[in-house]
Amino acid sequence: MPGSRRLIAVDSMGSRVRGTTFLYVLPCANEDHAKLGIANDPLTRMQAFSPRYFELFDLDAGWLLEADTLKEARGWETALKRWLRPHAAPAPLLVPARAGGRTEWVRGALSLLAGWRDEQVARGFVAHAPLRGWVRQRLQQAHENRRHGVQALVERFGPAEFWPPAAGSAPLGLLRDALDACVLLDVEPGDDAAPGLRAWHERNSLVSRPAARAWRMDGEHA
Repeated sequence: MPGSRRLIAVDSMGSRVRGTTFLYVLPCANEDHAKLGIANDPLTRMQAFSPRYFELFDLDAGWLLEADTLKEARGWETALKRWLRPHAAPAPLLVPARAGGRTEWVRGALSLLAGWRDEQVARGFVAHAPLRGWVRQRLQQAHENRRHGVQALVERFGPAEFWPPAAGSAPLGLLRDALDACVLLDVEPGDDAAPGLRAWHERNSLVSRPAARAWRMDGEHA
């Protein structure tokens, strides 16, 4: 219905994910290089590119646009790829080939994409911009999943206080990255899910709490 859709700012969006198809634009941090694509769950898609997607991508410059149907999202994606063909670029070297989407990267097109997005918003479509707010909400919704994951790791490795370093274990590394994302995005990480987990995370985290606060403040003033 005309006028019922809008651009949704940080921390003010709804919670729809299931059944929604998004067109996403994921700019790399500190460079004019972005991934363009569609997904039902953009967070899972970002994690496919890197478990530390919150460092690979600039969540303050990224955005999503909700499509009413998968067909509509595919139409947007196809039209944008044709329009931006002169801006086509190779995927960053840090992105694993298994993530796919090697032909969906563009360089020097962020302003063009933002202008196109604003046109769709004017037509009544819902955009989530900046992306940081949408990701933060998804992390909040995943709280119970993180707790279940921690319990599975306790069953595998024993009490968290005796866990080995995250760098030497793929599943523990993924947990560290998930907890780091929560710290940076000001989401309760749930590191009280098991005795000793908070201390383990502090020993293994790749972000400092002061740095996380500064990162969040930069995003609030971006």
